[in-house]
Amino acid sequence: MTEDDYTSALLKFVGEEFQRGEERAVLDEGTPLIETGVLDSLRIAVLLTFIRDELRVYVPLTRIDAENFADVRTIARMLTEVAGSAA
Repeated sequence: MTEDDYTSALLKFVGEEFQRGEERAVLDEGTPLIETGVLDSLRIAVLLTFIRDELRVYVPLTRIDAENFADVRTIARMLTEVAGSAA
């Protein structure tokens, strides 16, 4: 998958799972996910399960931090890097 593919899949999942109605309209790839409360520790765990099961990318513990989960763009970039290094 490309970074754009990851971005699209993540935006769809985060919007459907963690936001309601009008909140979805303001979600884009640069929306700060932790700062705005979209992601918390439990939701990061749910997101990691989606990433592993649906996107088929295993995120190492060393990559799970606030910096890598700041926004959808950053998560997609990290997934591209992790998937590329696993190939």
